[in-house]
Amino acid sequence: MKAAVFKGMNLPLEIREVPTPFPRGDEILIRVASTGICHSDLHLINGELIGPLPEGFIIGHEIAGWVEKFASNVKNPYGLRKGDPVLVSWIVPCGICKYCASGKENYCKQNANKMVGIIGINGGHAEYVSVPEIAVIPLSEKLDPYYSSPIACAYGTAYNALKSAKAASGKSVVIIGAGGVGSAAIQLANAMGLNPIIAVDIVQSKLEKAKELGATHAINALADDSRAKILEILEEGADIVYETKPNPDLKLSLEVVKAGGSIVVTGLGGFTNVAEIPITLFVSKGITLIGSLGYRPRIDLPELVSLASSGKIDTKKLVTHVYEPERINEAYENLKKGIHIRAVVKWN
Repeated sequence: MKAAVFKGMNLPLEIREVPTPFPRGDEILIRVASTGICHSDLHLINGELIGPLPEGFIIGHEIAGWVEKFASNVKNPYGLRKGDPVLVSWIVPCGICKYCASGKENYCKQNANKMVGIIGINGGHAEYVSVPEIAVIPLSEKLDPYYSSPIACAYGTAYNALKSAKAASGKSVVIIGAGGVGSAAIQLANAMGLNPIIAVDIVQSKLEKAKELGATHAINALADDSRAKILEILEEGADIVYETKPNPDLKLSLEVVKAGGSIVVTGLGGFTNVAEIPITLFVSKGITLIGSLGYRPRIDLPELVSLASSGKIDTKKLVTHVYEPERINEAYENLKKGIHIRAVVKWN
């Protein structure tokens, strides 16, 4: 099969022929439709998340495709058949530990070294991927797999973050960063009834897209005083500030969150990224600071599939660029330049 393989830190991925994986144990072989181009991949390639990847590893953790083959121990609780459209979760919960049992399967410690396209399990930048069945979630026949892969990361990450911050109709939200996750959050906030929805970014084209996706206000942090603009709209500050930037610093978030409000962060940044918190401000305003990792695959992904199937979110609007595999390195270069909202690579 054709795949994009890791060759070394800060080096381009190499498109080459590798053996097609054979599903074993409880695995399902997936024929990949599309994989998303996510900023977390850049952290991986640069060795900023888990150290250097092994040469030959296949990244790509935002995956949609079709069932191809079942291994012998697959229980198949969804009744999937060959050819059915599915999502692949990069989070692979064990399903039985205390975290999984309490509905926090995104923090499963048993499988922390098994994350599709990140560590331990080859990812979806390939024509096929073989993954444990617990990571495979049915995709509605109403949805196009070529444009659905962002559900498995961008939307999932944004959805869990907003729910963790207790997003609800009538609450206000500031979304810092209007890339893939931030733009997905704008659509979701709109679907949840939040108002106003204020998007902040430094790329004007992304802010224009943010308005199209449901933002009520869009602020260019290079052209305007973001703090002043936000406090003009929300005199007391926002109920929720969602920091989606790849390297979060929390500065603006702390300035514009209201007393008793919440800041939720999903940007990973890498282990050397440090944010300073003014303690007196933090304590006196009673701010809740939330770190949110990914999503709960068996809870959040089916809910997102339902939202997309009903038209409450539109994944096709999020995807602004589609690449062939041979252009995957160009896709990552364009991601660095801020050209995409979300880009996908079409594999089959």
